[in-house]
Amino acid sequence: MKRPDWLRRHRDDTPIDAVRYVVLDTELTSLDKRSNRVLSIGAVAMDGTRIRLQEQFYRVVNPGVAVPTPGVLIHGLRPADIENGEPPAQVLSELRAFVEGAVLVGHFARIDLNVLRKELGTIGQTLTNPAICTARIEQWLLRRRPYSENVVHHLDNLDLISIAKRYRLDVQEAHHALQDAFLTARLWQRQIYALQELKVHTLDQLLRAGKVIV
Repeated sequence: MKRPDWLRRHRDDTPIDAVRYVVLDTELTSLDKRSNRVLSIGAVAMDGTRIRLQEQFYRVVNPGVAVPTPGVLIHGLRPADIENGEPPAQVLSELRAFVEGAVLVGHFARIDLNVLRKELGTIGQTLTNPAICTARIEQWLLRRRPYSENVVHHLDNLDLISIAKRYRLDVQEAHHALQDAFLTARLWQRQIYALQELKVHTLDQLLRAGKVIV
């Protein structure tokens, strides 16, 4: 059996600060997983804790469907922007090449992975990379840190902006796929150090703590 691209690059005992990651985010027509479509994809590569700013991926996609008006206020992509977007098959093929050999990282990554795998399925392709969810990792970290009065509040507020502010990260434009991917990358950078302090040192340990199952 052919080994997946990411497995050929990494072993289970690879240190988490030596893994190649691709941090990604999507903007969608809606959150209804039965009918939603991808409107934009943003991604940035990391080698361990090093964010590789020169290795970025950003595409606006034209899914060939109407964009619900309320969504424009969230993601800022106007009908004209979408009309000038690239075909989904082209963008998805380019994305697969960009993430080859990497462990994916996303905030509430299940949402992104579900729609990407659905879209890929329509063109006879798939996405086999394992994925880490930074929201799930934050839950894992909070439950293992010394108890504080804020822990319940923090567990109830796992959105990207709230967690980023707790890590004192500068927050830029929200709901832009590339900006959100970059913010998630900076969060993931901090979480890697926090995981190491709690004795999570290998890829196998990391996947057991925060792997996304879809």
